[in-house]
Amino acid sequence: MDHSLEFILNHPVLSVALFIFIYLIISFEIKNFTKKYKGINCSDLVTKINESQIVVLDTREKSEYKKGHISQAILHDSSSTKKIDFTEVVVYDKDEMTSVSSAEKISKNNSVKVLYLEGGIQSWTENNLPLVEGK
Repeated sequence: MDHSLEFILNHPVLSVALFIFIYLIISFEIKNFTKKYKGINCSDLVTKINESQIVVLDTREKSEYKKGHISQAILHDSSSTKKIDFTEVVVYDKDEMTSVSSAEKISKNNSVKVLYLEGGIQSWTENNLPLVEGK
């Protein structure tokens, strides 16, 4: 304990930086643990789609949806306050950041289990998985 106090007194800038770093790690972990949505990878999503256990929501623009979307995906406006009548949904957008944002919006407005596709549609195409055109 003496060495810790001595370090803090001799290196105040490093000590403050250390405490800030520890605070950020703890707050990130708490936020990550308490969020209402989780990620799902492409292979797990394929399994759920094949077993018909999941509803997939595409939150991209309608023009992007028409160019190509995951089979059985439903076009959905994530900013909509309309209630979702499903027990579990997977949300995806063009990339992971926008997919997470859409999942967060949907989980705030609905009492449904929300998953987001890790990497978004970008990871789906990078894994050479098929897209359906039209609708």
